[in-house]
Amino acid sequence: MSAPIVFVDDEPLLCRALTLTLRRLGRVVLTFTDPREAVAHLATSERPAVVICDYRMPELTGLEVLARLPAGIPFILISGDLAVGESDQLDRVTAFLSKPFKPEQLLAAVEPLLR
Repeated sequence: MSAPIVFVDDEPLLCRALTLTLRRLGRVVLTFTDPREAVAHLATSERPAVVICDYRMPELTGLEVLARLPAGIPFILISGDLAVGESDQLDRVTAFLSKPFKPEQLLAAVEPLLR
C-alpha cells in the first residue's frame, strides 16, 4: 500500500475540498484540523508520502509542525500570509503555496513528490 498524504489546516471546509482534489492522485488522504493531533498521529504512524500544512493555525504554526517531524519527509507549506518569517525550518520546506491557490497548483506541487 502507498504511503498516505497528510493535510493539516484549521479550516474544515478547505480540508474537505482539498481532500477530494488530492484523492485524484490515488492515495489515501488523512486530514487534521488540529495541528497537535496531526503531530501525535505522525509520531505513531507510518511515514507519509508528503505533509501539506497551513502556516497560521491555532496552537502550532506549520513550521512548528515541521520541527516535530523527522527529517526527510516532503513538506509543503501553504499560507495566505506571505510574511512567513525567518526560521531555521524553512530549508526543510519542499514547496510553498500561497493561498488562494488552484487545485491544479496543489496537484502540480504534490505529484512529483509521490514518485
